Amino acid sequence: MPVKLINAQGLSDVAHGLTIAALIICFLYLAGLIVQPLVIAALLSFILAPVMRRLRIWGVPKVVSALFSVALTLTAIGALGATLVMQGRQLAEDLPKYENNLRAKIQGLSGAPIASGVLERASGTLRDLRNELNRTENSDPSPSVAHEGAKLLPVEVHQPEPKGLEALANLVRPLLSPLASSALVVLFLLFLLLQREDIRDRLLRIAGTADLQRSTAALDDAATRLGRFFLMQTLLNSGFGIFIATSLSIIGVPNAVLWGILAGLMRFVPFIGSLIAAFFPVAVAAGADPGWSMAVMTAALFMVSTPAAGQIIEPLVYGQRTGLSPVAVVLSTLFWTLLWGPIGLLLATPLTVCLVVLGKHIEGLRFINVLLGDEPPLLPEERCYQRLLAGDATDAADQAEEELKTQSLSAYYDAIPMKALILAQGDAAEGKLSSEKQQAIRTTVDEIIEVLSDYEDANPLAIEDTSKEEIVSEVTSTQPESIGSGLCVPSRSSLDEAASAMLAQILDKRAIKAVALPIETSRTAKKLLVDVPDAQLVCLSYFGSTAKPAHVRYQIRRFKRALPRARFLACFWMLGGDSEKVEDWKVAVGADFVATSLDQAALICAREIRDISSTTIAILRKVEIA
Repeated sequence: MPVKLINAQGLSDVAHGLTIAALIICFLYLAGLIVQPLVIAALLSFILAPVMRRLRIWGVPKVVSALFSVALTLTAIGALGATLVMQGRQLAEDLPKYENNLRAKIQGLSGAPIASGVLERASGTLRDLRNELNRTENSDPSPSVAHEGAKLLPVEVHQPEPKGLEALANLVRPLLSPLASSALVVLFLLFLLLQREDIRDRLLRIAGTADLQRSTAALDDAATRLGRFFLMQTLLNSGFGIFIATSLSIIGVPNAVLWGILAGLMRFVPFIGSLIAAFFPVAVAAGADPGWSMAVMTAALFMVSTPAAGQIIEPLVYGQRTGLSPVAVVLSTLFWTLLWGPIGLLLATPLTVCLVVLGKHIEGLRFINVLLGDEPPLLPEERCYQRLLAGDATDAADQAEEELKTQSLSAYYDAIPMKALILAQGDAAEGKLSSEKQQAIRTTVDEIIEVLSDYEDANPLAIEDTSKEEIVSEVTSTQPESIGSGLCVPSRSSLDEAASAMLAQILDKRAIKAVALPIETSRTAKKLLVDVPDAQLVCLSYFGSTAKPAHVRYQIRRFKRALPRARFLACFWMLGGDSEKVEDWKVAVGADFVATSLDQAALICAREIRDISSTTIAILRKVEIA
């Protein structure tokens, strides 16, 4: 019954969340005419916030700073719009000529269906673009036909030229909607810039004032990061557009300024933006040039500059591009485009970046960062544990090889697989992990160990722990092949076996002959005399932290009878930094040494075997002298 209640409650929470999400989406769709200007104003406020902040530092009053920032934005947008209008008119006049050139090239490439198909598509695109540009300039005639005998005579009926207020109304009517939206953007932008602190205080009040310092720091950091990101992205995209326009002018492509503006704007659109920005100038170049050199150079320009800007320049300037996962970019672009059309296409990435940044700093929105962010959804040890549960040794080995590029084998084992086994032990203690599943984990760990057998236990980048390297170097120089022998014994579970196998491999890498016994063999002390009669160290592996391990004490007693000259190392993997408990357990089980990590255990073994070897050599020399 409790399980059913929990499931019902969970389903209720999911249904509640989906209902709220559906209501929000409906509101965004129905109120798009109001919400879109507000969103654009909010994004512009992030871009202008650093500018306004700098003006305030210079002593400019707040109102003057806001007005200057808005005026600067309107000037830039106005100049951009005027340039687009002039370039569009010139393009509309030249498009018929470009279309004719393309048709001539299509006829010349009749033997190459793929190339001619591409040019045919480009020709159709230019024709559609010409019709779109001419739609607002020419009034649509109302054609009709009249019969004259057997001939059809086209007749065009022209409306009289509008005069006075009618002409003014025809001129103003198409501009009403853009002007209204622009006025709303300016109004919202001024409000957001002037009331920035008040809006922040209200958000803090909504979030709660119990931890005011943390909430303030989170909101300020989010606003600063977004402002810097959007400002840098705008500057870089503007620089990219200027570079494209200049390069196209040098190549000789008509309307180079128009294509530069398009390239700068399309960089806000992920994935397909660069394709859209490149298609039109390449098509125009193919139509304007009798040959192919202009089109080839234009295509080469975009093929080189677009990856260079995205993969080289942007990471150097402000690190990762968006902080979004590729799947999130695709889904967000699809969602906002379906919701708001072309405006949503341009705003998709900036809006999603805002949500992800807020999700990093606001606890209630953390799920957004998990779903859409580019950070790994699982910790490395959680990911490793999941792969062990799934029996996916291949992916776990891939993860290991990636980690081993920056750390030693023992450091990797301690950082990820051992922590994964600790998670497994926690589940086993709660009855969530059966013995069969633990055995399956042990088998997967064996496969990973086998894959990593070719790696040395050394940091590939630098030697960070000099003392450890000195010990390993000293003991390995004593005897090239093996300096001693050790025995790795699991205490009672398959998880202990997995840890023992990893420790045995680390000892082998450090020139210590090690044997990892299975549980069945380790329970019979007499068997030790047959397997490893000369073992100098016995390492007992134990997962557990709730009670003193009495069975470890009994194991040490049995092994001492079989190996009276051996010394015993108790490895309590789950105690970590609890030094008091570690020493208490060491005395309780009667061990000579104690360790809580593979690296620590390997260092103890190397040091003790070195001492044993030195003592043995000294005794032998005395015997020889005598």
